[in-house]
Amino acid sequence: MAISGGPAETSTRHDRSAPELDRVERLADALRVTWKDGEAATFHFVWLRDNCLCEICGDPVIGKKDFRIVMMPVDIAPSAVEMASPTGLRVEWSNDGHVSHFESRFLRDHSYEEDARRARRFQPTLWDRAYLKVPPSRPYDEASGSDAAFYDALSTVREYGLCFLTGAPVEVGVLESFASRIGYIQENNFGRIQELTVDPAKRSVAFSDRRLVPHNDEPYRASPPGILLFHCIETCPEGGGQSEFVDAFKVAELLRQEDPEGFEVLASQRQAFRRHFDGDVDLQAEFPVISLDEFGSLAGVRINDRVAAPLSIAHQHVVPFYRAYHRLLELTGRADLTIARTLQPGDVAIFDNHRILHGRTGFDLKGRRWLRWAQVERGDFFSTLRVLEDKLGAPREDRRMLRGAYS
Repeated sequence: MAISGGPAETSTRHDRSAPELDRVERLADALRVTWKDGEAATFHFVWLRDNCLCEICGDPVIGKKDFRIVMMPVDIAPSAVEMASPTGLRVEWSNDGHVSHFESRFLRDHSYEEDARRARRFQPTLWDRAYLKVPPSRPYDEASGSDAAFYDALSTVREYGLCFLTGAPVEVGVLESFASRIGYIQENNFGRIQELTVDPAKRSVAFSDRRLVPHNDEPYRASPPGILLFHCIETCPEGGGQSEFVDAFKVAELLRQEDPEGFEVLASQRQAFRRHFDGDVDLQAEFPVISLDEFGSLAGVRINDRVAAPLSIAHQHVVPFYRAYHRLLELTGRADLTIARTLQPGDVAIFDNHRILHGRTGFDLKGRRWLRWAQVERGDFFSTLRVLEDKLGAPREDRRMLRGAYS
């Protein structure tokens, strides 16, 4: 049974915010909806009943649902279906007579056809030569004083994984204020804010003057730090201690092109990570080095062999794993894929720890190098982006996020 609408209207009042329906076909356990532009999607009865938007059932779009799945039979079916308007669908349910209304825009936005799900995934821009030569930098006073400039800086982080701010006040408290605009500052065993200076009493290499090869922070946590912020207070006068940044997604894609089988091993086999300070913490996690989404696109990485625990995978994967990981780490050390920058007092670096590797060159202790470090959860980062998009009227298509290193 198919229910058809009338001819397409020429008026512009039905724009993309309300795509017109063409017909609705009833299948054995679903409705097949076709729009006048030729797009089509199938919605199962059980999905439609679960996502009723009426005042009685709640609003699943904003996360408020009063209707619960256990309140309906799984084999639920409608007793009546009609196109109530060119952009609206009315469904009456056979089990209790409840009536649900669905706007065509809602159905289009939440289609779970494979093409629709692919289109909704966020695919960030990989670094190219132009980005490496002139990475994005924004004035701090603009990013901190204007919603539009703040949104621009955060959008740059989402798109490229890294953005620099310049000219921030060289004062304690500035980092906390700016980071808190992005989201709640997360505290860990190092504290709420880390003061990155040379301190031999501390057990992390981050507090030494040694070189740090590019890496992700804290992959030994079930949920590694999300968005990291470095605020430079003092710079080593001898010129050492350059900060280094690498787009691990670019590196991983190079490995995929060069060695598809090795890439697959790093994406499918779990590496154990551990950080153990006796009497303080014993953090352990086991995840793939490369995390992918359901379509095989990069979602996050955990690259830090300094905190790798003994590998425990099936025999046939051990040598291929080490071979691929060896090559991946070689690629992360390529100078032509690295942004090397001496952060100056007042500079702020904001980056996605699930994508961007960071490190530094060694330096001489004749002077002092002082960076202040804070972290914000990625979910809060993307929440702030969405709120700013609503406030500034940015397109809905921009409301996507990378899943992160959680495979």
